[in-house]
Amino acid sequence: MDLIPDQMERPKYPKSTWLIIIFEFCERFTYFGLKTILVLYLTTILKFNGDESTIIYHSFIFLAYFIPVPAAILGDSHWGKFKTVLYMSLVYVVGCIVLTGASIADMFNLDVQKIIALFGLFLISVGTGGIKPCIYAFGGDQFQLPQQEKQLLSYTTKFSFSVYVGGLITAFLMPELRQSVHCFGRDTCFPLAFSVTTVMMFFSIAIFLTGKTMYVMKKPERNGLTRTIGCIFCALRAKITSSVPFKAHWLEYAKEKYTESEISDTKSILDVICVFTAYPVFWSLYELPGSRWTLQATLMNGRVDFLDWTIKPDQIQMLAPLFGITVLVLLEDVFYPMLATIGIRKPLQKLTFCGVLAVIAFVIAALLQFKIVGNTTEIAPGQGHINIYNGFDCNVYLQSKSLHVQNYIGPLEIFNVSHTVVSQDVTSEDIVEITLSFESKCNFVPKNYEFNTTVTIIEGKVISYHLARLNPNTIALNRVGIYDSLVKEKFGYPNFRILFDYTFDFIDNITLIKADHNSLTSYSLSLFNWMDFNAIKVGKYNISYNGKMFATPTMDIIPATFYTLTLQRNGDKMDVRLFSKDEGNYIHLMWQLPQYLFMSIADIIFMVTVVKFAFTEAPTSMKSFIAAASLSTMAFGNVLVIIISTMGIKNQAYEFLLYSGLMLADTLLLAYFSVVYRSKNTVITDAITLNENTMNETTGFD
Repeated sequence: MDLIPDQMERPKYPKSTWLIIIFEFCERFTYFGLKTILVLYLTTILKFNGDESTIIYHSFIFLAYFIPVPAAILGDSHWGKFKTVLYMSLVYVVGCIVLTGASIADMFNLDVQKIIALFGLFLISVGTGGIKPCIYAFGGDQFQLPQQEKQLLSYTTKFSFSVYVGGLITAFLMPELRQSVHCFGRDTCFPLAFSVTTVMMFFSIAIFLTGKTMYVMKKPERNGLTRTIGCIFCALRAKITSSVPFKAHWLEYAKEKYTESEISDTKSILDVICVFTAYPVFWSLYELPGSRWTLQATLMNGRVDFLDWTIKPDQIQMLAPLFGITVLVLLEDVFYPMLATIGIRKPLQKLTFCGVLAVIAFVIAALLQFKIVGNTTEIAPGQGHINIYNGFDCNVYLQSKSLHVQNYIGPLEIFNVSHTVVSQDVTSEDIVEITLSFESKCNFVPKNYEFNTTVTIIEGKVISYHLARLNPNTIALNRVGIYDSLVKEKFGYPNFRILFDYTFDFIDNITLIKADHNSLTSYSLSLFNWMDFNAIKVGKYNISYNGKMFATPTMDIIPATFYTLTLQRNGDKMDVRLFSKDEGNYIHLMWQLPQYLFMSIADIIFMVTVVKFAFTEAPTSMKSFIAAASLSTMAFGNVLVIIISTMGIKNQAYEFLLYSGLMLADTLLLAYFSVVYRSKNTVITDAITLNENTMNETTGFD
């Protein structure tokens, strides 16, 4: 008696897929390890600014997700998947070696180091991009479908799990290696971190090769892609030139040269690629935690006192794989049933749900950025503002009829006043007379001495003056620059300037030194030439003069704040005073947790869904190409990030809101696709329907 299909013995789970999963773990460990520390390497070692680093970072990722298209053609039609993965892995490991070499190439100038590093990143992008479209599909080739559909789903989960475990370990380890170890005279050791990723890539190649005799290697079909492209052009040409009556689908005009199977496969490919057009916006948000969120983390306090440990800014990225692993473990038993209870069962419905979570994540990121940046100076229309810093250790009495003030400026204090500008000329500025008199304690001036001078007030501007000595016998009220530029730096770094009297010069060995003994960060007085504001890193600082520390309290420099340090000698003592304006907020790094939580849930559901969607919807001969087309949407997502980064948006919070708005529009597009798209393949849509194993035969879009 013949057995019915359900009674037939199903093939065993292919052991060779475990080697593929281990290979993927090692490769992802390398890739995510490089990504985790790349932005800080570009900014701190290669000295690119925030926008330049973001552009390079996302260009690197763009190439990594664009290369899969030609690599998939090689895998499907020429080399085969096994050879493509192997050859691209060799390119990958060479790139790792080059990047490691660039990080220790101190014998070259900075420009040469940049070129070497960028070349290494190029090779790594080519290598990882060449692997991406083939490795999952190569694992899928080890299964017999449709008999092993459930085992394929299990493989998909394990494959994704390896990605996130690799990402979790490396996101914790790489920042520790680059920060906790010092090498080559720096307070970081990027060469060590890069070396570890290189070793892991060598190991992954060795693991992959051990299974060569176990793998099922399907022969490449050389005409798969060319036949598909030919079918499309043949149908378009026939539709334009033919007098044949209207057909149900325009591809049916190609029936004279192409079989029903080829036309059906082409329909499938075009329908799937149409859905792919909704992916890039999500992927642009998916990649931003590695760049923009990491730069946001540099402004936050990562100290965990009870562990006596500090979370590094790039280390917070480990939340993404940590949440990802949690979601993966609970995906089939918790998340899919929960989504099913609210009617979310189809793949595209799940993608729409992920879009909603991504919108929420970036709204939270924007609110957090607003909190970090804090308030800014607002000057009422028609008014100007002046600050006067008293550089003396005695009271100075200020009088001005025009300003309507009669006030004492305390020793080493600041006085500020607003004034309505009455001038109607083009410059909109008033020249105001003031008189300064000094108390008897001010022994450097004659008794009852009055200093008459003028100050300039410009509408809509803040101008600072420093009362100090030009020489032992001359007092001056020095204007500090043209006016104070109090526009906060886009990435929220604190701004610092130093005001001093004639007893100091820029050639003096005065240095700001980070109080952290593990840090070698310092800023020389020469950086603050012309007494302008300059961006510095967040942290605690001491002042060193000729190698000796000033006996002053440690300065706690927080984000998005303008600092003015005054230095002067009064008699035999050194007076140091720090003023702050428009203070930001130094909040704990774990406030990023909510945005990572929402984005990570969205990431894992989105990624698992699109990987399986691409594989099950693709014709047999085009699986690598469709996987590559899906991956290429990540490339275009990174192009979107590059474009937005070049737009010059001055406030990072507004940029986050822009991404939220784009994702909201994209979510509506995904919702539309979820209504009109119908699958042609066996798709297990959620954990509730795992036992049904039914075949959908409907076609394309409604």
